[in-house]
Amino acid sequence: MVKNRGKRMRVFITGGTGFVGSVISEKIKSSGASVTLLERNKNKIPRLKELGFEVFEGTLEEKSVIDGFLSLNKFDAIVNLVGIIRSTPGFSFRKVHVDYVNTLLESAKKNGINRFIHMSTLGASVNDSKYFSTKYEGESLVKHSGLKWTVFEPSLIFGDNAAFFDDLINLVKTRALVPIIGTGENKFTPIDVSSVANAYNNSLYNDKTIYKSFQLCGPDIYTFEDIIDLIMEFSPPKKLKIHTPFFVVEKSLSIVEKLSTPFKNIPITSDQVRMLKYDSVCSGDTSEFDELLKLKKTRLKDWLKRYLLKEYN
Repeated sequence: MVKNRGKRMRVFITGGTGFVGSVISEKIKSSGASVTLLERNKNKIPRLKELGFEVFEGTLEEKSVIDGFLSLNKFDAIVNLVGIIRSTPGFSFRKVHVDYVNTLLESAKKNGINRFIHMSTLGASVNDSKYFSTKYEGESLVKHSGLKWTVFEPSLIFGDNAAFFDDLINLVKTRALVPIIGTGENKFTPIDVSSVANAYNNSLYNDKTIYKSFQLCGPDIYTFEDIIDLIMEFSPPKKLKIHTPFFVVEKSLSIVEKLSTPFKNIPITSDQVRMLKYDSVCSGDTSEFDELLKLKKTRLKDWLKRYLLKEYN
């Protein structure tokens, strides 16, 4: 049942100013909802307000402040997009993916906000990657919260200025030999950021998405090496590739990380290497979900061709 859009929905979004979050936030706002963003950086706030967002300056570490704000503002839903790909001393995977989720869930229940939409990741499970393991813990908290939840598990998300793809593009362009970690045969089903944003927005207005977890995958399966080859196809000249075993890269990075704290300038972390051991593909046919969420997906090759060729024009 599609909800009545006559009443303007009020949505509180955390993690709504990054690459993925900004597209989701804008889509939800453009649908007619009133969107309030949680933002810790006061320098960003004037621009966000110019764009038509309400903004609450704060962090998820301030539980009482979050409680107070949510008690004064009657939101219809919370959309949690907070996540990190690198753990640092101040922001560990556990703090961001588990503790922050718990804070939001407790505050939502305390303040009568029953609708909760959460960003997880495809492949979240208990394994040797702290990213995947903590994402799984956070997702589990949401599913056992008693709230009207929806969880999204996207594969790699692509779009203009996506850090993962920009890093790969830079790697291909700047290296004489392009390193491939492991066999390069691990699989991905990259999905465009606009489809992810549509999934979040449409789930707000459709009761059929409540108590469901949706895997978000693009139309094509690529191995890691396929993605590198695709980048080289549109970024001449073609480079030579060199394969490096997982254990060599992981061990080397672990040593570097111990000697370099924080390790912002390291192009890839040991945990990211562990993530590359696992496939990121949907477990079955997603056409029914795509229809429910009204998704019209872009192919990675089409986007990558446009994104890279514009640099040469």
